[in-house]
Amino acid sequence: MREVVVLRSSQKDVLIEEINKELNENTKKVHFSIRPTINILASILTAAPNVKMITCPPSLYERTPKKIKSALEKIGISFEALLLTPGRPRSHPNWKINRVYDLEEKGFSAKEISDELKIPLTTVYYYLKKGTE
Repeated sequence: MREVVVLRSSQKDVLIEEINKELNENTKKVHFSIRPTINILASILTAAPNVKMITCPPSLYERTPKKIKSALEKIGISFEALLLTPGRPRSHPNWKINRVYDLEEKGFSAKEISDELKIPLTTVYYYLKKGTE
């Protein structure tokens, strides 16, 4: 049986189903990527009564109400921020991103770069702005 379970669902109803399917009395640590609510935590505690730690991404941890953090602490469950995946992976290879900067230096407009590299115009603007920061 698994002691650590990473829940992947991003919708509340699907997450509750996943909790009921994946967690059991052997589960000690749970990580999920949706803002914790009382219903979600109650489902986790019901399905995994021996859980000792619950984690979520830092952005969600910061938005979790103090009441929830305090309640978990009172019943002896550690609630922490944990970054498992650092953002969405890039959809363009590094050589293509570098080429955006090269073409800009050569005087190409954002539209011309977009057409040349077959990258959406908004993405070109994003990389050009990011490059000046």
